[in-house]
Amino acid sequence: MKRLLHATQDVIQKWKIPTQNCVLAHVTTQMKAVQQGAPADMIFQSIAGTETANRSFGINVQLLEEANEIAKAYGTGTGPQHLYFETGQGSELSAEAHFGIDQVTLEARNYGFARYFDPYIVNTVVGFIGPEYLYNSKQVIRAGLEDHFMGKMHGLPMGVDICYTNHMKADQNDIEDLGVLLTAAGVNFIIATPMGDDCMLNYQSLSYHDIATLRQTMDKRPAPLYEAWLEKMGIMENGKLTKSAGDPTIFNR
Repeated sequence: MKRLLHATQDVIQKWKIPTQNCVLAHVTTQMKAVQQGAPADMIFQSIAGTETANRSFGINVQLLEEANEIAKAYGTGTGPQHLYFETGQGSELSAEAHFGIDQVTLEARNYGFARYFDPYIVNTVVGFIGPEYLYNSKQVIRAGLEDHFMGKMHGLPMGVDICYTNHMKADQNDIEDLGVLLTAAGVNFIIATPMGDDCMLNYQSLSYHDIATLRQTMDKRPAPLYEAWLEKMGIMENGKLTKSAGDPTIFNR
């Protein structure tokens, strides 16, 4: 954990990238790493909409409050927010901790729980759990739009990992449709993986070039500081990617 955070921090510092350093692990692992000097700007944790489901994740309110204080005291983040939360409809059902409550209501509770901690970002991994909770493409699209709406209504910096498991009745076209809908709806950010294939978690997502296409099609721009860095590196010009985009040799110069 510490070695990974130092490695990513080295890249960020060498290329002066205006981004945040965070390596996903259980919150307690990150807390120990940060206390031992690991350079984390944010601490990450998956959360749920019931106390019992959160206990199954090995967390509670007190632990997250402690993580927030540790990040403030020992972390390398310079802003007022230091936590990164991940959610997803159905997690309470999969943990048998839903108490007969529907998954949309529990997801809304999740966002209220997240708001209490004033996080830097929150993202829903819509479609990750599988057809036990989201049966097909129509349900994934509905859930993605529901999560975006509920997150915005809670005043959260809400993003979406637009994805689906391979045993769900959905395909890449459906996920790209949801990407268009969420971009039009003003989603704060979209998470992507190389070529849309998350080989670690074994699900399909959007790819980096999908996000570039959505930006260009919908006339969206990156965060101003990041866009300035992209232009400085020759990766973007006037809001569009250049021929250097995707060329790893620019980091050998």
